[in-house]
Amino acid sequence: MEAAARIYTSIVFPNILSRADPHLFDLQKTMLDATLDCIKVLSVDGRLLTMNRAGCLALNVPQDSEFGMPWLSLLPEDVHQIGKTALQKAAEGHSARFHGRSESPDGLMYWDNLLTPLVDASGRVLSILCVSRDVTAKTKLEKELEESINREKLLSNEMQHRIKNLFSVVAGLISIAEKEAITRNTQDTATQILREKLGALSRASDAVFSGIDSGACDMGRSDLETLVRSVLRPYGDQCLIGGGQASIPRKIMTTFALFLHELATNSVKYGALSTDGGDVTIRWKTDGNMLDLTWTETGGPKISTSPERRGFGSAMVDRIVQSAGGRINRMWRVEGLVANLHLPIPAQD
Repeated sequence: MEAAARIYTSIVFPNILSRADPHLFDLQKTMLDATLDCIKVLSVDGRLLTMNRAGCLALNVPQDSEFGMPWLSLLPEDVHQIGKTALQKAAEGHSARFHGRSESPDGLMYWDNLLTPLVDASGRVLSILCVSRDVTAKTKLEKELEESINREKLLSNEMQHRIKNLFSVVAGLISIAEKEAITRNTQDTATQILREKLGALSRASDAVFSGIDSGACDMGRSDLETLVRSVLRPYGDQCLIGGGQASIPRKIMTTFALFLHELATNSVKYGALSTDGGDVTIRWKTDGNMLDLTWTETGGPKISTSPERRGFGSAMVDRIVQSAGGRINRMWRVEGLVANLHLPIPAQD
């Protein structure tokens, strides 16, 4: 791009290196209008003196304009500061470069702006040549690549987190099964009870995640209570479930199930489900198209202070809920966690 700027300089100011006249703006218009680059001549204080056809189209300036307006005022406000810094550097006799944006009839465009000071024989800056090149396709590709890399990292972290949680859940279910085997008035062994609970968890997973790769999974609705009981069935009578009649679209079932699963997993590891006398109460109500669900833990280990940071699983579930337009509030009371889920539920078709 620097080479292009030198060529444009020779066209706009053919004698700039040997003549001191600051008014050498005899543009060879046909040549400059043929390029897709936006060519602008700026005064030292940043006023737009002239501009080629591509520049006028990009900045929505009439081609027959008399110009004279501040150049930065034509750019989005969030790039004014970096543009001002580059302009000041060019006014001091140094080349400057920055990335900017502009709005056009075709949408948002990204530009690579190179500012070159035009000086006379004594080194005085007469004006500034600004060459802006459209880098929209390259910028969008870079953004897509960055988003793809971030998604891959998220999926990798999620997989690691899920594997760790799987071991924690199984360990917790083994403990629950052993305690139930002792207290039940049957001949069931801990292994039999554990098998029942793992089977229930598998059935709940099938009910929630089956058909997740097919278009049909986003169609229809499911009964909320059935879903809650299905997901929390492995934890038995320690989960007290109840609420008004409600149904949710299948397309947000995954979000809802992940929320319950994450809370249950943490409770098995640290909260009410980790002790014999612990209970979790799940209640919900609907108000218009908004679902409010409250998860309340009691009887577990006493909580002296709230956690200093959230685990990856909680952060991931929060992000998923937020992407669905909802939010999660957590209150760490001495007697246990209270979590409130507020989630939009679109009206039935």
